[in-house]
Order: sequence, then C-alpha cells, then structure tokens
Amino acid sequence: MQEIQIIDSDLIGSLVIKAKNAERKRTNHNFHKQEEVYQRFLNVLSKNTYISPHRHLSDPKPETFVVLDGEIGFLIFQENGEIQEYHKLSSKGPKRGIDLQPGVWHSLVCLTETAVCFEGKSGPYDPKIDKEFHTNFPLEGDEKVPETIRFFESFFI
Repeated sequence: MQEIQIIDSDLIGSLVIKAKNAERKRTNHNFHKQEEVYQRFLNVLSKNTYISPHRHLSDPKPETFVVLDGEIGFLIFQENGEIQEYHKLSSKGPKRGIDLQPGVWHSLVCLTETAVCFEGKSGPYDPKIDKEFHTNFPLEGDEKVPETIRFFESFFI
C-alpha cells in the first residue's frame, strides 16, 4: 500500500465509471490491506445496486459510513426484519453519515445516480464470517431484488 493516498476527483471519477459498469453496480477502493485491524475504503454505488440486509455479529465489528457525494437511504432493521428506522444520508446534509455498533441489522439504497461513501470498520476482513444476512430478505441475484429495492426506496420519496 502507498504511504499516502489522496482522495480526489480523478480517483472518484474512475471509481464511478467502474461502479456503473460493474455487474453488482458498485465497487470498493480499499486504502487498507486485508489483514489490517482498521479497514477503510471508498464504496461507490450506482442506482439499483442491492445490498442485502445484514449485520456484523459473529465477528463483531462497528462500522461507519460517511457520504462524500450523492445520497443514500440507510435502513436499520429489528430482529424480526421490520424497519426500525431509516435515514437519508447526503453529501449536502443535514445527515451526512452514520456509525453502527456491532450486530445492528442494516442495508442501504442508492438514491442518486451514483453515491460515494467512505467506510471504516474493524478488521481483518474474512469473507466467510464478515456478514450474517437476514433471512427475511433476498440475497443478491434473487428475482425479488428489484421489488425489494423499490420497497427500500419508498421510505425516501
């Protein structure tokens, strides 16, 4: 990893193009090595990307999101899958970010054509135990994903 990494318009512009062309309609740009204890990265989202509701409990990790550009809808769920609260996070404010303790069920939806978020969470990253997905919601690739995205978006219209 480079000793210093600048977050500038060139980097963000290249990541926006990459996210728009990605199958999952999003991309990450890591500033950390996978084994580091503090994971920090840009998460660039395109409209209609889907992030299945999940939590970080079995390997408990707090997580922070700050929107640098665009808007996202951030959803918090109860244990039974009902929406507990929701927040529109925007680079223009008034809410610009959120910090979650380990074990909080959450998801987000991109409300603008693209959104750029800075995320920080505890590491190291192990994809086998990083997330527990909520069983009440479809996983990526399921035919119910478009309907679920519309449902999530409806909280922010």
